[in-house]
Amino acid sequence: MEKFKLPETINADRIVLIRRNHEHDKQIWQAIEESRQFVREFLFWVDNQKCFEDTVKATDQFAKEWEEDKEWAYDIFTIADFKFVGCVGPHNIEFINQSAELGYWLRLSETRKGYMHEAVLALENELFKAGMHRITICCDVNNMNSANVAKKAGYTLESVAKEATYHYTGLKDKATYVKFSPYPIKGFEVK
Repeated sequence: MEKFKLPETINADRIVLIRRNHEHDKQIWQAIEESRQFVREFLFWVDNQKCFEDTVKATDQFAKEWEEDKEWAYDIFTIADFKFVGCVGPHNIEFINQSAELGYWLRLSETRKGYMHEAVLALENELFKAGMHRITICCDVNNMNSANVAKKAGYTLESVAKEATYHYTGLKDKATYVKFSPYPIKGFEVK
């Protein structure tokens, strides 16, 4: 499969996904501070966000990874009032295997509104149209919020790996959910 780039903006019904950039750093930092304990329960990276400058550095890293096709990080905003609600993006991108893994988080005040479900569907649509065949979502087996997003979006539990995901309290079991493209596999079309 040939490499491709996703668009820098992806529109959905109530939200818009915008390539992460420094314009959004202040809003991201505020959301991290608001949601620190909630996010920290399952995502180790929040402990590395100790001050606003750490968010700026993270945005620099995401920009580098975007250019290198390692990770395409998006910020999620509501269309109605352009409020930052969270982040989503594919990482572990493997063009040769036509696969990627989605990662995401929502600020605490914006959970249970269906925003991440909508973001996952919009992003996977772009990935499948571009030729990705397999998309996974991995999470701590106890992270029911993340698992419910995957299940609601039509992903099925593929496996549970014992002590496979790092957490500040130790290694935890990791659930992998998978969804396959509805399109023919690129390079294997029937002629």
